[in-house]
Amino acid sequence: MERPSILEAALKIEEQSIALYTKAREKTENPSAKKFLAELANEELKHKEKILEAMKDEAKISQIGSRMEQVQDLRIVDFMTDTSLSADADYERILIYAAKREKATYEYYKSLASGLEGTEVGVLFKRLALEELKHKNRLETEYDDYLLNVN
Repeated sequence: MERPSILEAALKIEEQSIALYTKAREKTENPSAKKFLAELANEELKHKEKILEAMKDEAKISQIGSRMEQVQDLRIVDFMTDTSLSADADYERILIYAAKREKATYEYYKSLASGLEGTEVGVLFKRLALEELKHKNRLETEYDDYLLNVN
């Protein structure tokens, strides 16, 4: 895969994530949930903007993604049954769906990083993978906190 098509694929993933969090935000009545989902949508929007910048100027590739070396994977949703994001999805299902999607995106970026190891684009995907794992961590933490407050 050449560089522009790799970046275009990443751009589509970020756009799908923005749409997911925006749609989920509209579904929930909980004000703190709305705020949390808006924050996630905004983070994905920032990723999209950076990818667009890198598509115009390849020198900006090194500015995309997390500089963190590690993010803890809580693995809370890893073994849960997949759920759909139906019109009647409650906040718990939204969190599970979103965390599973972040997991899938993390794994996708991680595999691209592995296949492109030693290249600038490989570093880009390693950083993007960490960003997605960070989102998964936040969603799983929110899920855990939400369940503790509901029960």
